[in-house]
Order: sequence, then C-alpha cells, then structure tokens
Amino acid sequence: MVEVIWPLSVAPCKPQAGGVLSLRRYIEETLRRSRTSYSTLQVALYYLVLIMPCVPKSDFTMQQSVDSPSVRSLQCGRRMFLAALILASKYLQDRNYSAKAWSKMSGLKAAEINLNERAFLEAVSWKLHIPDHLFKRWTDVVLRYTPGQTPPS
Repeated sequence: MVEVIWPLSVAPCKPQAGGVLSLRRYIEETLRRSRTSYSTLQVALYYLVLIMPCVPKSDFTMQQSVDSPSVRSLQCGRRMFLAALILASKYLQDRNYSAKAWSKMSGLKAAEINLNERAFLEAVSWKLHIPDHLFKRWTDVVLRYTPGQTPPS
C-alpha cells in the first residue's frame, strides 16, 4: 500500500550512502522492532489511506530547501508510514514508546519524528477518529487483501 501511495519511496527518500533498507524491508523491520499489534497496523494503514489525497503528486524532494521539511515529510513513504504507525499506537494504546525509542527503532532523529508526526496531523486536520461503520468496512477490506491466517481477535 505504501508503495502505491508513494511510488518514489521504493528508493530511499534522500540520497545517502549505502545501507538504506528497501521500503518493504524498512516496514518489516519497523513492525518487528516495535512489536506492533495487528489492530495498530490496521489503523495505521487506514491513516495512510486518509492522508493519500494530501500527498504531493510530483517529486520535489530533490528541489526542496531545508525550509520546507513538512512537504518533504509528506513525500516520503517511510516517514509517513512511521508517523501513521506512531499515531495509531498513540490512539489505541494507553502506553506508548517515546520519540527517543521510535528514534532508535527507525534510525531517524527524535526531532524529525516529531516533525513528521506533526506534518501528518496537519495534513489530516488532526482528525484521527475512525467511526465504527468505517472501521468495520476497513476491517473487511484489510482481511480480504491480507494473505494467510485470520488475525486473533
């Protein structure tokens, strides 16, 4: 799903020296390190669909100055996936990882994690609530397209 919304994020968001994980591997590692529950992932995926209309259509990442970090954040699938995961976790869980802990898991600085989270929230107008009827439909969609076993309740 992340690859569809951010096709340019299949490659690293910023040109860096080697050692950058593929998008798929980055997501797998982030989920493993954070021990994300199925329900948290399900909500995070919904948030990605929610933010889809806000994602700039063209790749301006190479042209952006340091003055527009929130636009750069919105253009990066890795950063937005992480922001969606953090926000879903905060929305669903009573206890959450700190920005410092997410920093260790993701390799991003805590300040950048906070900036990405804020960019995400501003893009969706801070509206994270999922009404019951939408959540039930979303659950059906996710289950239909999820290979393998049915998740535990």
